[in-house]
Amino acid sequence: NNCFFSDYILGITSINLGNNEFEEIPSVVGSFYYLRIFHIFNNKLKVLNGAVLHGLPNCVIFNANNNQVGAIPCEIGEMVNLRILCLEKNYIEQIPAELVKCLELTELHLGNNRIKELPKEIGNLSSLKKLFLYKNDLEFIPEDMGNCTSLEVLDVSCNYINMFPSSLSKCQLTELYYDENPLLQRLPVKSQRANDIFFLKELCARSILKSFKDRTSPLRAQCLNRPDVLLILKDAKKCDFCDKSYLFSWLECVKFVPVKTLLRYPNKSGTVPIKICLCSYDCFYSDGHEYFAVSYPSVGDE
Repeated sequence: NNCFFSDYILGITSINLGNNEFEEIPSVVGSFYYLRIFHIFNNKLKVLNGAVLHGLPNCVIFNANNNQVGAIPCEIGEMVNLRILCLEKNYIEQIPAELVKCLELTELHLGNNRIKELPKEIGNLSSLKKLFLYKNDLEFIPEDMGNCTSLEVLDVSCNYINMFPSSLSKCQLTELYYDENPLLQRLPVKSQRANDIFFLKELCARSILKSFKDRTSPLRAQCLNRPDVLLILKDAKKCDFCDKSYLFSWLECVKFVPVKTLLRYPNKSGTVPIKICLCSYDCFYSDGHEYFAVSYPSVGDE
């Protein structure tokens, strides 16, 4: 009889504990190795027990919407077959980098939380198709989001975002929701011409990065044998205008593009601000682009 009961437990593939008064996930759930669907929405959970998540490597759908969860444990990364994760309407403040180990993830529902930023590793979720982040505290979307090349639906409504990364055009977006964000507006503001002043470390970095284009450069050869130098230079980026590399110093600008250029099947009108990074004021004052400097209102102007 005990053997029969044990086999029965192991064979369970779906559990629905929604609409109850659970304050924690029952530890026995972690024993259901073959569990594929788990619902525990609308309860009183304050934590997600990492030990339980560790025991659910075959779970495909995990729904803990409408609870009081304050954090996602790092053990979420051990749910390697997870495809749909629902944690809306909780108190989550950050997304652990371990989440990107869930490479099968296609839907991520994190709306109505307290998330302030996204990990740059989120770009590793190459299978992600739907991402819901409405009603959070996001101020920006990382450039790495463009690596989510399967992304079709993105909802970042009701956040504090003022512009989008240029890499977003790499996604396969069919739906983009961004209402109630303080997006930058195309308004005239008085300004004075500025000159470039770079610190010595930036000048050195740019010189080294430039040498990398010349295979006969002695400087390039020396740097390739310095792991410490290469570790620093790995964060280098390229100017959106001249394509030259920079490391520590850049000029943040904005370009207003029709929202339909970001969508695979255009269904919206109007423009959205796209973040542009330039390596110098010389590039900014050059002809041949439609970039604008960014100006934020002071407290007295608001």
